[in-house]
Amino acid sequence: MAEVLIVDDDPDIRAILAFTMEDAGYTVREAGDGAEALAAMEQHAPDCLVLDLMMPRVDGFGVLRGKRQLGLAPDARVIILTCKTAERDFVQGWELGADEYLTKPFDPDELIDKVRELLRSSRAELQERREHEIQKAELLERLESAFTRPRLAGRQ
Repeated sequence: MAEVLIVDDDPDIRAILAFTMEDAGYTVREAGDGAEALAAMEQHAPDCLVLDLMMPRVDGFGVLRGKRQLGLAPDARVIILTCKTAERDFVQGWELGADEYLTKPFDPDELIDKVRELLRSSRAELQERREHEIQKAELLERLESAFTRPRLAGRQ
């Protein structure tokens, strides 16, 4: 069965994720921050990463940058699992190579379904989806920005 590397600084979330993944038949390794994740990928490339963004030392974006720059786990699928919901975070995640973006709190069954789906998908399918998601997130970010821009003086 495929191996999943769970990267989250919260030990309770890691435990829930590990239980969920192992129950679905996956082999699990864990990392408590981004630096541990990069070291784990240097030792052995996982098939999938479940990656938090907000962590000490090296955050999730740093993991994605390091993964790319160092050529670590090039075929690993990446699911970002985070509390961050701003469109710019979505865009940054997709641009850095994420294949899926889920927010906390999460549904364990949905996470398992996403892992299965990603592992069955070709790299070309994932790249096409990523490009589509980047375009969508950029449009939503511009729309969000248009509505939060201060009104011009004299216009009510």
